[in-house]
Amino acid sequence: MNRFGLACEGITDHITLENILCGYFDDEPDLDEAIIQLQPSLDETDKVQSGFGGWEMLLEYLLSTRFRDDVLNVEYVVVQLDTDIAEHVNFDVAYRDDNGQALTVEHLIEAVINRLIMVIDKGEAGFYAAYQHKIIFAICVHSLECWLYAYYNTKRLKKPKVTGCGKALNYSFGVKGFDKPKDPELYRQHSTFFLTRKNINKVAKKAPSFNYFIQRLGEIT
Repeated sequence: MNRFGLACEGITDHITLENILCGYFDDEPDLDEAIIQLQPSLDETDKVQSGFGGWEMLLEYLLSTRFRDDVLNVEYVVVQLDTDIAEHVNFDVAYRDDNGQALTVEHLIEAVINRLIMVIDKGEAGFYAAYQHKIIFAICVHSLECWLYAYYNTKRLKKPKVTGCGKALNYSFGVKGFDKPKDPELYRQHSTFFLTRKNINKVAKKAPSFNYFIQRLGEIT
């Protein structure tokens, strides 16, 4: 049985999450061989994306029997989503509460997770409750690039940066290419720092949504 199956918006998220998992569980040799990409699907020959990606396709996957079969056939399924789409009409999670106050990162993550659980249970009632111990959510506020930004910006931040992180990487830190269509090799190159546990700890102190994910990893064996 594979250790982790990754259900992401796209291949660049898969690449980054794989490095995070390998760095966090650095005491597990050859973990990279026990991580598989569930959504979008990959061509096993050259490891390029062969299926359709994006958040809407991710929701369709969570509704499907394929997702439920995958949960049964891997040890853990990691579900990744960027919150920059939260207020989209087909997702319907607001950034503010009924009083107009901005949600905290933690409350936004919980609202997004609850929305994803609704989708899972729409596919089969009660499925999440039965298998929640096998499902791990990696919710990026507001994008996975903000996790990379937290590493490359070595300054102490007054508050976490959650918008414009791709452009900031490109223009402020010389990490060229993040303002263009996503290139898997770019993410492979610029997420290798996650292979070191001390760098994971560093980012966790600066990016609350990353810390939320890391805390969840700490709960599994």
